[in-house]
Amino acid sequence: MKRKRYLFFLLAVLSGLLACGQTETKQEELGPGEYYLYYTNQTFTKLGTEVYRAGEEEPSLLADELLEKLQEAPKNMELLPTMPEEVRAIRTQQGDGGQLFVYFNAAYNGMEPIREIMCRAAVVKTLTQIEGVDYVGFYINDQPLMDAANNTINLMSASSFVESSGNNTAELQQVDLTLYFTDETGTKLLETERSVVCSTGISMESLVIEQLLAGCEEEGRYATLPKSAKALSVAMRKGICYVNFDSAFMNDALNVSDYIPIYSIVDSLTELPNVSRVQISVEGVSNLKFRDSIALEQPLERRLEYIENGDSIDEK
Repeated sequence: MKRKRYLFFLLAVLSGLLACGQTETKQEELGPGEYYLYYTNQTFTKLGTEVYRAGEEEPSLLADELLEKLQEAPKNMELLPTMPEEVRAIRTQQGDGGQLFVYFNAAYNGMEPIREIMCRAAVVKTLTQIEGVDYVGFYINDQPLMDAANNTINLMSASSFVESSGNNTAELQQVDLTLYFTDETGTKLLETERSVVCSTGISMESLVIEQLLAGCEEEGRYATLPKSAKALSVAMRKGICYVNFDSAFMNDALNVSDYIPIYSIVDSLTELPNVSRVQISVEGVSNLKFRDSIALEQPLERRLEYIENGDSIDEK
């Protein structure tokens, strides 16, 4: 299977870090033509938002307008512009499949690591609100943005930035996950690489489940779990990952083959080196069958036959 890669940033960040879908204060409701502008707080530990009514509607012009606003001082004096004064977004370029590329000047590489990651999160979360923009790529002049290990930082979506566990101190990490979503027919699992920035306070098992619940916006790949479902708990014990969902996991199941939701979970979790089997329960009960088809009372092992070209993939 794909290698397990965990690239840790050398950042120590106080408290909240990157809130996914949350800010320091409750967000206002958006009206027509309104967008959240994401800024950073004074200590570069949290994102905050202000509501902005845009004048442009065409996606590329709207992206330019929002980026220009991110470079200005926010009305809230407790927040800072997303980018320091010397860093400028030079231009944007639309790609295929919901991609938008932002080209920055060379000063971008001069940002402190803490501010750079907050800038990245703020820009991505602002621009992916635009209809038709699912992924954002960063370029410095004409070169793709690189991490500290000189690896290219791939396209990012809003789900690439995950809120921390709320610990008083946390270290930021970039994690490359191998997840399994489904194809258009809902009968096969497709291996999907996803790079996520998160706090070290969140367990990798919880992160996998959170990302599966977030769904997939990549072209040709589709969600396996209902967005209405919630993971009530995720725990590890002796190589077995125990995942307890609420009732929406069963009641709101998507129109896919019975085995797809179950083995999307099992095969994604067993990509982690410490997980050998997965025990799924609903509202604390495991003595049941998913769709009256798949028994859940015993921990489940990975199944390669449900993966597209799975017969050519080595077992863990």
